[in-house]
Amino acid sequence: MSDSLLRLMLRLIMTKKEELYSRRREMYRLYIAQLNMSDILEKLSAKYRVSKRALCKDWQKRTQWVFEVFDLEPARPT
Repeated sequence: MSDSLLRLMLRLIMTKKEELYSRRREMYRLYIAQLNMSDILEKLSAKYRVSKRALCKDWQKRTQWVFEVFDLEPARPT
């Protein structure tokens, strides 16, 4: 595989990851703003071209990604 193709693939992967994180941050912020979940799913589904079902499943797994997306560290017991 050529270096230029490898760099292109890496950029695409990073772009997808950045888009995923952006979508997750926006979803969390809309939720915190107390928008109705069906409205959140409708808005983000149209904006990011992702199914509502995929968004809902991702939301159900938010405890697995929230710290990384918001660049936080879990609280440690003292």
